[in-house]
Amino acid sequence: MKKIILFITAVVFISTTLYADTVILKNRTKVKGLVVDEYVDRIALSTVEGERDIFRKDIDRIEYDTPEQNFMQLGRAYDSKGWYDKAAFYYKKAMDINPDYKEARDAYVASHAKMWREEEKRTKRDIDLHNMAKEWQAKRNKQAQVPVVVKSKEIKVKVKEILGISITEHEGVFRISEVVSGSSSAKAGIQKGDFLVGIWGRLIRYSKLEDILGELIGPKYSEVKILVSRDIFVPVETGANAYKDLGASLGFEYEGLLIKDIIPGKIAEISGLKKGDLVIAIDKNITRYLPLDSVISLINNPKSDKIVFTVRRSINLRREGE
Repeated sequence: MKKIILFITAVVFISTTLYADTVILKNRTKVKGLVVDEYVDRIALSTVEGERDIFRKDIDRIEYDTPEQNFMQLGRAYDSKGWYDKAAFYYKKAMDINPDYKEARDAYVASHAKMWREEEKRTKRDIDLHNMAKEWQAKRNKQAQVPVVVKSKEIKVKVKEILGISITEHEGVFRISEVVSGSSSAKAGIQKGDFLVGIWGRLIRYSKLEDILGELIGPKYSEVKILVSRDIFVPVETGANAYKDLGASLGFEYEGLLIKDIIPGKIAEISGLKKGDLVIAIDKNITRYLPLDSVISLINNPKSDKIVFTVRRSINLRREGE
């Protein structure tokens, strides 16, 4: 996800010089904008007219404003075809150009995890075929039963055993419906009601539940990097010192509005905010297009005695044994 660079006023926001990405549609139409979110079936493009969704089925290609993003796009294309070795190659090239490119680094690690899963599937198929042959020999006069490789219910159970969470899906949105006490998820601070929004730096909204569950499964004691979203209610008093009393330092980075630092024992930490949290919205006001002084103004002038911080938090989960 890319952050729009804001300088002094919102006037800069509508400057066309910021919109260096070009979406070329299959009907040859070109749309200038800034790709701010990428999902499995669509992208969110910020344009001078506002933010709009464009479905991937209508897109011929996207020309990004930086070479590392173009390498990233090539990697994603090979990823979608299941050519994970080629995908890893282009993710690595993006990392070589920009060592701080977190999406490329996460995607590179994820491509190797996918290669492992493919190898595991091949091994399982070989074992299944072997077992089928033995069964056929033992029951020549009966119809052989072909084992089911993967069942949705089985995957859900396996994810719960490995990570200690249950996940539900509604209209392309994934929510954590259960957290097993004492599991790696519970120890990492995941809560029932959190939204699962990303895996290995890739946003997963509109994906299939079976695909998402499959990505969460991996070798025992290995790690998977997820992104969760939650609303955190922070009590404040109306006044010019509300931001100062919060005990948190906010600032814009490449990813968006980040909590750059937390003062121990202050309101922000006690409420559950953490250093490194990406603040998506404040009292339902999207922060993506707000300058920092407007963000501070929202905090200093709350609508009630609590401010709702909608945050995304990156969490590394350790896979446990079954």
